[in-house]
Formats: sequence, structure tokens, C-alpha cells
Amino acid sequence: MRPPSTLPPQLLHRPFSTAEARAAAVSRGRTRARDLVSPCHGVRADSTERDTLLSRARALATVTDAVVSHLSAALLWGFPLPLASADTAVVHLTSQPGRRAVRRRNVVGHQQLLTPDEIVTGAHIRCTSPLRTWFDLAGSLSLDDLVIAGDFLLRRRNPLSTLQAVDAYLQTRAGKAGYRNATRARALMRQGTDSPKETELRLLLLSCGLPEPGINVPMLDETGGWIQDPDMSYEREKVAVQYHGGHHAEPRQRRSDIFRDERARTPAGGWWC
Repeated sequence: MRPPSTLPPQLLHRPFSTAEARAAAVSRGRTRARDLVSPCHGVRADSTERDTLLSRARALATVTDAVVSHLSAALLWGFPLPLASADTAVVHLTSQPGRRAVRRRNVVGHQQLLTPDEIVTGAHIRCTSPLRTWFDLAGSLSLDDLVIAGDFLLRRRNPLSTLQAVDAYLQTRAGKAGYRNATRARALMRQGTDSPKETELRLLLLSCGLPEPGINVPMLDETGGWIQDPDMSYEREKVAVQYHGGHHAEPRQRRSDIFRDERARTPAGGWWC
């Protein structure tokens, strides 16, 4: 069988609309060749491309010029979401005022104003900024889940935002849908965390009436020597609280954890771990 002719350079390695194909003088027969698939109506893409949230969002953006937003943007940014909200089969798209919200199968269309600083243009698609994405989640997540997502914004390694930026942004959103839930979450958000489960544990401690623990505060011995940075701690009482995820069950990590905690419990350390 004769292989299909090569596509024009401007259509290679990306989804393209049938309108783009016509403008590039690509025949209808070529757009229906077996090496191409239709991820959504009016779009063609390489058949070898994996079916992922990113690939589908990219295809939809090709024909709608909408911005990936809400839960879909949260998933692309890596926000921790409850399982019920982490649906990759549905794509959330936001259209600016003056353009109709997208109405397609497996698409949730929104229409709202996005300012330039609320849109991030990546190599493949445009999506809402981390801060705008977090704010949009206020309309669908519970308070605790929104706090967990907010702590992810402010995580210790590679944070996506700062408390100052969150506060400044919330001032611009007063009175908007989700503002009340977002401000309640902001009061509980803390920067410098390492994992969503640590935030979940901290919220559990607070709900049980315990005081606010310190987060990753360096633990020092009586000579001022560093021992460790516990996930959470009560420095005055010398009580450290650790959350151990699944990787802590591995023998090597388990030995490291035991050694670390034994050092903290020595007379020089004097901590409860």
C-alpha cells in the first residue's frame, strides 16, 4: 500500500483543524488517512499520539481557542485532588466574555473573564495560572481539599506561589463566586509543606483541638546541632509528628527513620517522636 503523502511542516507533530488543512491545501482524502485520528470533531492528529488529558485538551483548544481551566488545569499543574474530582475523561475549558462557552461531548464549558496574568501559555496549550486555578477550585472542592490544594501552591520545594501573592490575588476577587470558601481556606493554608498527607494530618490535629504545630521547623540538640526537620512539631513540648507514606515501609528507609528518631530521643535531643 502506498504510504500517505507527508503533511506540510506547519501541521506536523501537533493536532490541526480541518480548516487549517484546507488552508494548507491538504486534500480531504489525506486528512482521512489511517495515520491520522480525530480526537474531537474538526481536528486531526497523529494516530501514534497517546490519548491523555493533555492530548485531548490540546486538540480541543485547536478548534475552540479556549483556555484549559478548573479541574483540568489543576490536574495538568499536578494539584492533589480527591479521587472523585480527578476525572481525566472530561476537559474543562474557559472562553472569554463575548465568546460562547464550549459545548461538546466530554467538555465542561465556562465563560468568564481571564486577565493576561491568569493565563499561562505552554509549549502545547494555554491554561489558567496556578493561582487562578486554585481559586476556581473553590467552587467545587470542600474546605479541607481546598486547603490541601493551597498548601501545594506553597510547598517547600518548587512552590507555585507565595502567601503574599495569594493575599494580593484574593483582594482582586472579593465578591466573586468562590471568594468566601477561598478566604476560609487561606486562613488555614501554610507554606513550606512537603506532601498533601501532611496537610491532611495537620488539619486533623487542629480539628481535634490540638494547637497549631510548627511545619518543618529544624530540630536542634542542646548544643545547637541539627537533628532533623520533622513534618510537624510542638517545640515547647518537644513532640515531633511525622507522616510516613508508603515508601517509608521500604527496609532502607525504615532503618533511616529509626536512626533519625532514636537520635532525636537521646538525652542530647530530648524529643518524643
